[in-house]
Amino acid sequence: MGNQQIALDYFRACLPAYVLEKLDFSTLRQLPDTYVSKELQKSISDIVYACKRAGGKGEVKISLLIEHKSYIDKYTPIQIGSYIFSGLLKQLADGEKPSLIIPILLYHGKARWEYKTLASLFDELEPELLQFVPDYQYVFHNLGKISDEQIQALNNKFLAAALLAMKHSVLKERLSDLIPTILKLASEMDQNLQTSLIVYTFVNSELSEQQIIELITSLPTQIKETVMSTLDIFVEKGRKEGLKEGELKGKIEGQQEKTENAVRNLVKQSLLTDEQIASALEVGVDYVSDIRQQLQVS
Repeated sequence: MGNQQIALDYFRACLPAYVLEKLDFSTLRQLPDTYVSKELQKSISDIVYACKRAGGKGEVKISLLIEHKSYIDKYTPIQIGSYIFSGLLKQLADGEKPSLIIPILLYHGKARWEYKTLASLFDELEPELLQFVPDYQYVFHNLGKISDEQIQALNNKFLAAALLAMKHSVLKERLSDLIPTILKLASEMDQNLQTSLIVYTFVNSELSEQQIIELITSLPTQIKETVMSTLDIFVEKGRKEGLKEGELKGKIEGQQEKTENAVRNLVKQSLLTDEQIASALEVGVDYVSDIRQQLQVS
């Protein structure tokens, strides 16, 4: 979210329409500071952007809060309130006028978590007493409630890939199946961002050595090259499993050569379609198509 275009596309996807129409995103800029206190840093990190209100009516701060807890914390509204007021105090300390803060809580845990306000923490308060409870709202973006199809439909494909990886980092049942989709969605983005996403995804996948080998050999050529260029993650994984450095890379390359030769032989026979070859050898159709094109050129 430190990438401004990704952050912009994220805000447009998660903020309610009635909020979006009040903001002028052509003036969006990231702020270098943070509103998170040392105590709050243990569970929440933030990225702060600022933009003008529509019509130039002052400025607002849009704060993306990423929830790092692996469990539901019903007292999170208190933390968000602390965040809002510490942010306002910091604005005053910096000589600024108070500027509205819109908190977005991005949650990607496994447990079901419902939106709650601060008032919900107080049981059966009479209206006369409820008025003393600070009243504020926040945007609760719960990835667990958004389907994979909705995420993949986002215009920013790298954002879609990152949100899928984040969502399934705790819902591991589908993560290994989704890795090719995640890598393909992210393939047109900056190499550094791709590398970060590859590392994050594979670390959270907890795949075995053999599963990693099979997965990489089935990827389209261009994506495979990017993954192989960040192979240090696999080497590190190999160290943890007692493998010699470079052994896992050698196994991957050996398996890749065997698979490529098998595909080449079937393509040369011209008896099967790309889809049939891909199905028979459990590789991607794009991978088979790439090899067919290479053979035609040569």
